[in-house]
Order: sequence, then C-alpha cells, then structure tokens
Amino acid sequence: MTTRRNFLRLASAMAAGGVIERHSADIASALEQATDGAKEVVWLQGQSCSGDSMSLLQGDYPSLSEVISDFRLNVTFHPTLMPSAGDDAIEAMSKQPDVLIVEGSIPTDLPTAATLGRRENGDPIPVQDWVEELAPKSRYVLTAGNCAAFGGLPAAKNRRQPNGMGENITGAKGLQFEGREKGGVLGEDFTSKAGLPVVNLAGCPTHPDYILLTLATVLNGHKPDLDRYNRPKPFFEDNIHDTCALRGYFDRGEFADKPGEEGCLLKVGCAGPWTYCDDSERLWNDGTSVCRNVGAPCIGCMEPEFWDRFSPFYEPVEQQNEVGVDVETAGAVAVGASVAGIGAHAGRKAMGYGDTEGEAPPVGDEDGESSAQTDEPTTED
Repeated sequence: MTTRRNFLRLASAMAAGGVIERHSADIASALEQATDGAKEVVWLQGQSCSGDSMSLLQGDYPSLSEVISDFRLNVTFHPTLMPSAGDDAIEAMSKQPDVLIVEGSIPTDLPTAATLGRRENGDPIPVQDWVEELAPKSRYVLTAGNCAAFGGLPAAKNRRQPNGMGENITGAKGLQFEGREKGGVLGEDFTSKAGLPVVNLAGCPTHPDYILLTLATVLNGHKPDLDRYNRPKPFFEDNIHDTCALRGYFDRGEFADKPGEEGCLLKVGCAGPWTYCDDSERLWNDGTSVCRNVGAPCIGCMEPEFWDRFSPFYEPVEQQNEVGVDVETAGAVAVGASVAGIGAHAGRKAMGYGDTEGEAPPVGDEDGESSAQTDEPTTED
C-alpha cells in the first residue's frame, strides 16, 4: 500500500527534498491519520525556547500546506499551537498517545522550572511528571531538538557556580540521554510500546524535514533505523566536514581568520569534523542555504553536549573544551598527513587518490567512533 511507506528508508535512498516532493500525497495521508483522530499526537514543552515548534511552522511545503495546517491544529495537545487553553486544553490531551513528542529539556533538580497545569490542591504539575506518565503509554516517543534529546543549552555547565549553586542549576536532562551518556529522565532501558527507545530528532533547532518525515513514518507504523544516539540514520550519517561547500579550501590549507571571510572555517571554531547531519545537502529556509554557505562556522548543534562541547564558539579549535585537535595539525591532512579526529580519507583526496574503499570513517568523538556507528542491532522492520 502506498500509504504504508517508510519515509526514512526512502530518505536514505533519494536526494534531499525528493521524498517530500515525490511522495507528498502519501505523507499527507499519514498526517491525516492524526488530523481525523485515527492516531493521537501529544507535543509537550519543557525548558524550551519553542524554536523546534517554530522550525516546524516555518517548513515550506506548498503541496502539503493545507494538511500540515490541519495537523498543527488537531494534535490533541500542543501548548503553543492548539486553539484550546487552560483546563480545556489539558482535558483534550490524549492520555495514551500514539506519538508523544517532547521539546525542551526536563529540569529534574528544579521541577517547577517547567510545569503544565495544576493539581486539585493548586500545585503546579512538573512536565517531568507528564513525561514519566505518558511515555510508557505511547507507541512512539520522539524528541524535537537538542534540549529534549540531550539536555541542550539548559544543561550547560554552570562553571562559576554563584551562590553555591551546582554545575547544572536545574538538573536539565534529555529524555534518554545526559549529553553523550545514556540515562536521562526515562532511563537507559526505556522502550515505548513499539519496542523502540526515544527517537532523537537532534538540532538547535531540528530541521522541519526531520520532524515531518519521522512523523509520517511512525504514524504509518514503521520503526526508524537509529544510530548510537538514537537519531534516525538517514538524517545523521553524513559528516559536515566531508559534505561542506568549503571543503576545497580545507584541502588546500586555506583558512578564514574570522567568520565571513573566504576560506575553510575550522580556524574560527567550525565543529564540522565532529558533527553529523545532512543539512549540507538538505539546506534550510526552503532549500536555500546553510550556516557555512554564508560564512558562519558549524557550532555542532546536532551533537550531544552541545552547548559545552564546542564552546566558546568562534574560537580556534584548539581553544575549545574537548575537541583536542589544533588547526595546524588539521591543515596537515590537506597535504597527506594522517590525523586523529579528521577523516583519514581527506589526505588521499587532496593528493588525488580517488579510491577510498575500506577506509575508516571520520572520527566524531574522542573515543574514535563515528557518531553514525552503533553497536546495537538496527531497529528497522
């Protein structure tokens, strides 16, 4: 049946944007299941700037505009978009949703930092309580954005610790990760009713395509194939450094001294060699551009431990906290040296050797593993 497509599987086989363009009727059919009440979707917000909701609102899909508008208004709960308010909104929320989407981190040490509704005695209800109640009853649990996935900005370290406050003031966590460590609010062993862990649609914000295509996939009952950070592989296998439009500058050893200048942006803090997503090809703003194309270095917002891991932003790589590769060493790759932390194939490409078969993938973390790799069996059905 055409309405039972696994859109994430298609996304890995087709050019960016092609899935939505070619299969808009099938995607519309999937979303209509939520619109007409056949499938129930709940969207909660914790410590959030609502940027991921805004990302979904800003997604431009002319062939799907009407059904997406209907979908936005007919999810059983979304605190920003739904027309109902107050007790009526809480009453409308499905208590056993087919899909639970969480945006924003969960403040486990200061639960009142993110609340939703009130108990009979008037006390505010922490969003953490809603997550812990609804997640085990949900067929699929998705995060929208880096905060809900890994903790994000609210989980950044409080290095100065004023007034004796701890390293992370609110105890912000992701649903199933704390940075790069499994655990989070729901715990390492959590699985939804479909037998899946939390599906992390990372990014600050996440790309609207990631939300749309993953929703369409799970609403049709398909299980996405995930990487070791529980991100859908079709979106998070590509290495930014390898796919960057400025890659030729790196291979020639030509670096910009400040953002906006001509040259590779590694020297001004680009986190591309350690970041995995497909936005170099997918692009943003209706497929028009991406950070590096307008002179802004990648800041690693798709990765766990963004914020801390790649800050201070716009500083040379060797001054960042945990990367551990300096610009001079990285530049040596362009003339054929082998360097830990940068794809070993860069040197071969720079010297004109086109065959990269059997080479090691780019290093994405300090432990030498690409973030697209996983020791877990795939969950694709």
